[in-house]
Amino acid sequence: MKRPLRILRIIAIILGSFILLAIIAGVVVSKIARKKFDIALAKSGIHISSLSVNLLTRSINIKNLEWSDPADSASARPHYAKLNNIYVGGISVFKLIRDREISVSELILETGVLEYNKAIHAKKDSAGNKSLKIKGITIDQLVIKDISLNIFEDSLKETSATLNITLDGINLADIGRSSDPKAYTMGSFIAKISNVSMNTRESMYSLKVAKVMFNSPDKAITVDSIVLLPKYSKYKFSRKIGKQVDRFVLRLPQLLIKGFNFDDVKDSLFTASLVEIKNADLQVYRDKRLPFIKNHNMPLPVAMIRELSFGVAVDTIKIIDAKIVYEEFPERGYDTGHLIFEKLNASLDHISNRDFYSSYQQATLAVTSRVMGNGVIKARFTLPYSKAQIYNAKGTITNLSLHRLNPMLESLAFISVEEGRLNQLDFDFDYNDISSNGKLLINYENLKLKGLNREKNPEKNDLKTWILNVFLKKDKDSDVSLEKRIGKIEYERDRRKAIFNVWVKSLFSGIKSSVIDTPAKKDLGQTPNERRDSLRKVEKKVNKDRRQVKREKVV
Repeated sequence: MKRPLRILRIIAIILGSFILLAIIAGVVVSKIARKKFDIALAKSGIHISSLSVNLLTRSINIKNLEWSDPADSASARPHYAKLNNIYVGGISVFKLIRDREISVSELILETGVLEYNKAIHAKKDSAGNKSLKIKGITIDQLVIKDISLNIFEDSLKETSATLNITLDGINLADIGRSSDPKAYTMGSFIAKISNVSMNTRESMYSLKVAKVMFNSPDKAITVDSIVLLPKYSKYKFSRKIGKQVDRFVLRLPQLLIKGFNFDDVKDSLFTASLVEIKNADLQVYRDKRLPFIKNHNMPLPVAMIRELSFGVAVDTIKIIDAKIVYEEFPERGYDTGHLIFEKLNASLDHISNRDFYSSYQQATLAVTSRVMGNGVIKARFTLPYSKAQIYNAKGTITNLSLHRLNPMLESLAFISVEEGRLNQLDFDFDYNDISSNGKLLINYENLKLKGLNREKNPEKNDLKTWILNVFLKKDKDSDVSLEKRIGKIEYERDRRKAIFNVWVKSLFSGIKSSVIDTPAKKDLGQTPNERRDSLRKVEKKVNKDRRQVKREKVV
C-alpha cells in the first residue's frame, strides 16, 4: 500500500515541478515576446497595452490593440482598427513548424472598431507572405463580439453596423487564394448584425436595418425593421436624375427567409423554401412632367430573372398584409392623383431562373387586395418558364364604389365620379413581350360622371359632362345581356415599361371596349388557344418589321 502511494507522490512532485517550470518559462517567454513584438508591431502601425503568453493552454491574449495603416497616414481617413481584447487559444505549434499552417482552436475578437476607407487602394505585399511561408489557416471557432464596422468613402461614412458573429470550422488551404471566397470552407455559423446604416454617395437612397440574424443550423435569415428613404424630396428627386423615375419609400417590419442553403452562396445560388414579407408599407411616386427617357426594353418577369448573374430557386414567396400607395403627378395637371392597395396578400410559387423545378412549367402568382379601402381584387398570374413567354392574367374586381377612384381620376383624367358602383369585373387575357389579347366582363350600376375643366382649381364642365353621360351607359348589370357587357382586351405593349403597365393598360382597353365600343367591333369569339396564336402572329410580324428596319439601316 505504501509503494503505490510513494509512486503517486513522486508523480505528483514531477508534475508539480513541470507546471512550475512551465509557468516560469511562460513569464520569461512573455517578456521576450513582448520586446520583439513591440519592435515588429510598431513598424506595422500596431500598438498594444499588454501581451501574455500561456504555454499550458498554448494561448495568447492581447489587450487594447490599435492599428492604423502607416502607408495611408496622409489620408483623411486611413484604415483603422481598435480591439479591446484578442484571445487566441489552442495554438498548434507542431503544425506551424512541420506543416507551416496556422491552426488554432479559438480566436476571439472582442469589443472594438474596424474602419475601412474605400478611397484607399490597398497594396498587396507579396514579399510579406513569402517571408511568413504560411500555407494555410484553420480556425475551429472564430468569435466576433460587439465590433463596430464603419466603411468610408474619403471622409463620408457610407456604411456602419455592429457585428456579433460566431463561425465554426474555418479553413483556408491555400493562403495565396485568401481573396477568393470559394477558397474557404466553413461549418456552421450564427451572426447578428445590428444598427445597419447605408448611405453611399452615388445612391439616391439611404437604408437602415435594425437587425439581421443569420442562423446556418436552422437555415434561416431574419431581418427586422428595414427603412428605405430617398435623399431628395418628391420635386427634386426626378430632377436630380433628369427624367421620369419611380421614387420609393419602404418600411418593412420583418423579412423572413426559411430553408436557405448557405453552402449554395459560394456557387452564386440563392435557394430557399420560403421568403416571407410581413406588413410592408410601400409608397411610390412618379412625376410625369419630366421626359420619359429609356433606351432599353424592360423584359417580362421570367426573362428578367433569367438575366441575373446568380441562380434563384424559391419554393414560395409570401407577402402578408402589405400596403402600397401609388402617387402620380400628371404631365398636364396641377395636382397628384393616387391609388391605395391595402390588406394586400400575395403568394408566388416556384420562381426560378434555372432548371430547378423540372416538374413545373410555370411559376404562379396569386394576389388579393382591397382597392381604395373599398373594393376587392383577386387575381392569378402565370409566369411561364419556356422562352415562348406566353403569360396569362385572370381575376376579378368586386364591390368597388367608383367615387373612391376620384383621387386618381380628377387629377389625371379631369373626370369625377358622382355616383356608381362596380359590382363585378372579370378579366382573362394572355400576353407576351409584344401585346395582350383577351376579354373582360363588366357589371356596374348607377354610373354618373362629371367632366372637369383643365384648370388649377377645376370646376364642372357641362358639355364634357353631357358627352360622357350620353356615351356611357348608366347601368350594365345582370339585367343587361352578356354580349353588351363583354369587352375585348387588346393592347400593344410599350416594351420600355414594366409589367404593371401591361396589366393596367390591358384592363383599360377591355373596359373601353365594353363601355364604349359596339358589339361588332369586339369580335369576342376567340378561344384561349386562338388568343395565343394571335399573340404569336403579332410577335412574328413585329420581329419581321424589326429585321427589315435593321437591313435598311445597313444598306
